[in-house]
Amino acid sequence: MIAKDPAGRREPIDLEWIQSLPERYGWPTQNERGYKIDEVPSGLSRPLRVVVLGGGASGINFAKFAQDELENVEFVLYEKNNDIGGTWLENRYPGCACDVPSVTYQYTWEPHIWSRFYASSPEINEYLKGVAKKYDVEKYIRLNHKIEKAEWDETIGRWNIEVQPNGGEKFIDQCDIFINAGGPLNYWEWPKIEGLETFKGIKAHSAAYPEGLDLKGKRVAVAGIGSSGIQIIASIQKEVSHLYTWIRSPTYVVGNFGTKYAMGTDPNPEYTEEQKEMLRTNPELYLKYRKNLEATSTVRFGVFYKGTPESIAAKEYCQNQMKQELEGHDDIIEALVPKTFPVGCKRPTPGSGFLKALISENTTTYTNFGLNRITEKGFIDPDGNEQEVDVIILATGFNTTWVPRFPILGRNGVNLQDLYTKNPLSYLGVSAPYMPNYFTYYGPYGPLGQASAVVMMDFFTRYMLKMIRKIQTRRIHSLAPKWDVCEKFQEHANLYLERTVWADNCKSWWKGGREDGPIMLYPGTRTQYMELLDDPAYEDYDIKYQTDNQWSFLGNGYSVRDYDKRDLTWYMGLVEGKDEQKDFDVSELFQSTS
Repeated sequence: MIAKDPAGRREPIDLEWIQSLPERYGWPTQNERGYKIDEVPSGLSRPLRVVVLGGGASGINFAKFAQDELENVEFVLYEKNNDIGGTWLENRYPGCACDVPSVTYQYTWEPHIWSRFYASSPEINEYLKGVAKKYDVEKYIRLNHKIEKAEWDETIGRWNIEVQPNGGEKFIDQCDIFINAGGPLNYWEWPKIEGLETFKGIKAHSAAYPEGLDLKGKRVAVAGIGSSGIQIIASIQKEVSHLYTWIRSPTYVVGNFGTKYAMGTDPNPEYTEEQKEMLRTNPELYLKYRKNLEATSTVRFGVFYKGTPESIAAKEYCQNQMKQELEGHDDIIEALVPKTFPVGCKRPTPGSGFLKALISENTTTYTNFGLNRITEKGFIDPDGNEQEVDVIILATGFNTTWVPRFPILGRNGVNLQDLYTKNPLSYLGVSAPYMPNYFTYYGPYGPLGQASAVVMMDFFTRYMLKMIRKIQTRRIHSLAPKWDVCEKFQEHANLYLERTVWADNCKSWWKGGREDGPIMLYPGTRTQYMELLDDPAYEDYDIKYQTDNQWSFLGNGYSVRDYDKRDLTWYMGLVEGKDEQKDFDVSELFQSTS
């Protein structure tokens, strides 16, 4: 599909007439070196094709803005699943919800009236589907299409994208720009546990949870106490006959975020019909409410610095809260409550009901021991006894190494898989060296450790649109961030991040699931990051032009605006807000008065 004229006001330009002028008047068009003036105005957007991987929140965001603001661009989104929604389509396990307030986990340009303080996965997925339908971007998305390879062709300056339709024949889609909107939380795999394949009951992974699985009255084992495990355990404990779980390493289970604005004592309250109506009918009130919650996540950045009063206070508060809720269960306190690392070392999870579930009568919690051996009927406990269960749920998360799931072969045959395996070098988490005309949402060193991911998508998208327009209007063959610029950014980031709690000794998914892995987070606040993306530093890129004269885009010396009937004095301000050229009636100024 081709993006429409975003302005909706440009009149066609008669290029044939423009190009006839040099011959008509005998103007020179070419010099002795062979350089030739291209007889078109500057600012003309050459046609481009964009391929986007993913139909989740990032992909929908790109499609909406590209449709509204790009000109002469054809684009398509390939989504491997049978519906849109990305991680919120795939993650359907019991209790699955966002871990930041729902009113901040939405597009800034499409506020929604949510049912609860923390929205559930189905509600978020319905929101995304509703946005796609409302803004008519579903037509750009090809469902059941999986990208399996991307290879850059330097000769023509295009990507060859290998696409495998579900049940169809593989094909190659060629594009000028390749955008990876797949996100880091979509590649799961079964953990390597002895005997897993022999279990004759029901086994489920949190990232591929079977719809309609009834756990009522069943014996259930849940392995993993990351975000998904915490939510599952809290959600199912009351309905199962017996619950088994394991604590292998400590983690902070925090009080719910933004409780000051949670409207009551319930950690995840439902909004009343009266409250929803107030937010629906009073946009200014809703904006203030959203801004209060969003600002809370920004101003508390001091928590992420080692040794600050904020960090120390957060650690003491969370430790005390956890100990209070687990009172009388010293073995669980000893195993679960962190002693050595501060809050924020790994992403803290709001855990309403989780701690209570761990110490309930129908729960067996094993400490300092993992699920190491599975049998046909259940698993082997720390004492060597077999415990029979009906269902095993593996909440073991995702592969979060940032290594692409398929080959991405850039300039000189460099494979991004190899590059990110050895050293995840990136440019602000939005592009990568040796990868021309390639952009990504939330790549290595993006701002993942802070607040809502959805809010940041606007900034990624706007950055990409600016790059696309630059390529379109400046006769650019390709651009990729300079290697030395990425190295120096990484040098600064690595040194800076040593002062943060993210560098402490804990396993986290922004360190690739390792305790000693490199920290792949942006070294600063979201505010700073937003400002960087708002003002692209084109000098940080190796730019290759379509011709050997980078000034060829100046063309015939005119701008598109000189021809397309837009206001030629726009810089003085627009009359009635209309960007159009016209002669205004000012005769009253000269009428004589008696």
